[in-house]
This record gives sequence, C-alpha cells and structure tokens, in this order.
Amino acid sequence: MEEQYYQQIDEYVYKEKLDNGLDVFIIPKKGFQKTFVTYTTQFGSLDSKFKPHNQDSYITVPDGVAHFLEHKLFENEEDDLFTAFAEDNAQVNAFTSFDRTSYLFSATDQVETNIKRLLTMVETPYFTKETVDKEKGIIAEEIKMYQEQPGYKIMFNTLRAMYDTHPIKVDIAGSVDSIYEITKDDLYLCYETFYHPSNMVLFVVGDVDPEQILKIVTEHEDKRDKVAQPEIQRDALVEKEEVNQQFVSEKMKLQSPRLMLGFKNKPLTNASADQYVRKDLEMTLFFELVFGEETDFYQSLLNSELIDDTFGYQFILEPTYSFSIISSATQKPDELKQLLLAELAQSQGKLTDNEAFELLKKQFIGEFISGLNSPEYIANQYTKLHFEGVSLFDMLEIVEDITLESVNETAKQCLNLEQMVDSRLEMK
Repeated sequence: MEEQYYQQIDEYVYKEKLDNGLDVFIIPKKGFQKTFVTYTTQFGSLDSKFKPHNQDSYITVPDGVAHFLEHKLFENEEDDLFTAFAEDNAQVNAFTSFDRTSYLFSATDQVETNIKRLLTMVETPYFTKETVDKEKGIIAEEIKMYQEQPGYKIMFNTLRAMYDTHPIKVDIAGSVDSIYEITKDDLYLCYETFYHPSNMVLFVVGDVDPEQILKIVTEHEDKRDKVAQPEIQRDALVEKEEVNQQFVSEKMKLQSPRLMLGFKNKPLTNASADQYVRKDLEMTLFFELVFGEETDFYQSLLNSELIDDTFGYQFILEPTYSFSIISSATQKPDELKQLLLAELAQSQGKLTDNEAFELLKKQFIGEFISGLNSPEYIANQYTKLHFEGVSLFDMLEIVEDITLESVNETAKQCLNLEQMVDSRLEMK
C-alpha cells in the first residue's frame, strides 16, 4: 500500500489499486468519533450513450438509468438494508449526480462490518420485471416533487435553453416518460459496464487502521473473481457554441418571481487536470470578488430590495461543458438583469483590488483547512477530484499560486457574456 504524506496540512493518504482495478483510499484521522465511507462509480446521468465491455457499437439507454440503479441497489430479496446498517450504528445513503453515483455511510461503531455490508449491497444487484415496474411509480413521484421546487425548475429550464444536444440539460432522474422505458435488462447492462471495480473508488476516512481496512476489502474483492477492465468508451458529447434559446419563461405558484442568467462557456480543450481545477477556482474567486456579500455591489442590490437571500452564483467547468449562472428571487427582474450585466462587463478582466483578493484567498484557504475536520467533506471532495485526476490535498498548493492577474485572465477566457440565457419564473 502506498503512503503519501502532505506536510502542509499534516495528513496521510494510503492508497492501493487492487488486482480487479478497484482504487482504495484510506485517510486515518486519530481521535475522530465518526468514520465516513463512500463507494463510488464514475457513472452519472450524462452517461446514456456508451460502448458496453467487449462490444464494438455504442448503445443508448433511457434517461435516468443511473439514478434508477441507485434506488434499486438498496433492495435485495431478504434484508431491509437501512435497518441492518442502523442496527450496527451506521447511517446509509446515496446520491447520483451528472458524473457519478455514490453509496455512503457514517458510523461510530462496527466500521468493518458496515464496510463489508456496503460492498455486498453495491456488488449484488437484484432486478426483476416486477420490482423494476414498482420502482417506476416511486421515482415518477420523486420527479414530480422536484418539478415543484422553484430552484430546481429554473435551473433545468436554463440548462435546456442553454444546451441543444448535450445531456446536461436532462434532469438527473430523467423524465416520467423516460423512466417508464427502463427495463431490467437496461439496468443489468449499465451495472455490468459501470459498476466494474475498474470504474469505482472506495474511500474510508476516520479513526481506522489502514492495513486492517485494506485487508478486509482485499479479501472481500478477491472472492469476486473480477479482472481489471480498460476505460469505458463514452459518447464524446459534442455541443454547439451558441445557446439554444435566449429567453425562457414559465409560470409557477411563487411568493416572488425569479430570474436566472445563464452564460454558456466553451469547455477547455487540451487542458491538464491541474489546469481545470485552477480555472475553476479562479472563476469561483472572480464571482466572489464581484458579487460576494462583502462587496458594495451586493449590498446595494440588497438595500434596494432587488435581491433577497436566494441570491447566488456558480461557475461550472467540466471536460464537455461549462457555464456560469446568477440567480435570485426579485420583483424587478429587468432592472436586476441590467445591473448584473453592467457589473460583469465592468469587472471581467479588470479587477484591481489586490487587498480584497488576498483577503478572499486567505478566507478560502481557512475554509478549506477547516473542511478537513469533516469526514464527509474529505470523502466527497477527494472522490470527485480523483475522477478528475487531482488530489484534494493538492488544492492548497494550487490556490496559493493563484494571483489577481490570473483571475482576470481566466475571467476573460472562461466567461462568455455573448452566449446568455435569460430564464424566468413568473407568478401565477
């Protein structure tokens, strides 16, 4: 097992790639009461077109399969798995995102027993036509519930207006129509392709003995008789540069109208993993410097009652898509839109307050170091960045190297103000 020590933050990471391809990461945290474990596959809602192992042709599965699989792996013929984990002092959960599905638990006791149970649960699919059909009704209700949430509704309205063919515009859970197309054969095909150990990561953080954890995981995995597989071939997800629709509006039962401005940016090409992370951080700092709660601009919007506590902004940079969004509930969407666009045009590539920048960077570093006291934060962020080719513990070095000049350059490169979507929710 490889040991790596990060002196700046006094953290050890133990890692091993098993013979079947599974990556195992263990971070011992002496004195921590809680242990957090994630078992994650690089399979999300974007992965609807791919080549199954040992096949030459791409196949397409219905939208929502990754999320459907997440639901079904908590089911077997005998046990109530939620109760079984709880009886051994563990809380179990899972989530599906655009690019991964993660099964996780936190425990104060019986860590090794719960790790074996988590591995067995994820590695023992059980699908029948009857159980799959039953789950469709449950997920359909979940989808309808999402559609009633204003934040969720305006986000996907914006993405659908922004993107033409890219699956980022599709709800992670799919649609009511698409999930009724899913069969048990679809589920088994996706499971055999994406739930292979070569496409998965097990992450353990807590007061544990790395050698003992690796021993029980290796013994468990050796019984599966799996061999490492090459990287899965996925659809290239090529997307046009222009937005699909410049304006979109929908009426809902609301206390206040909502505005979201979405900016469709070109993904970086031929960039290293470190460069992706660096650009992402630089744009996060840019938006904080322009719209953060400490800025005069934010305070003026708040004092003028143009925004409320729903105001937010985000930058996303992934290999096949990139966008920025700014959103708030507001009674004056036209006025707010003009002020936001004017502030962006004035700030893009032109920030000069180095003192504010250095203060923000110190705050970011402080929050990062504070986050290392959270097993959940470490596990989720480490796994996400691992799939992107970067270690979480390299983030500090990347942040420290960022300058105001580099933030300005990245804002010019990674924010396309010309490709904008004006997305609104109006009151019924």
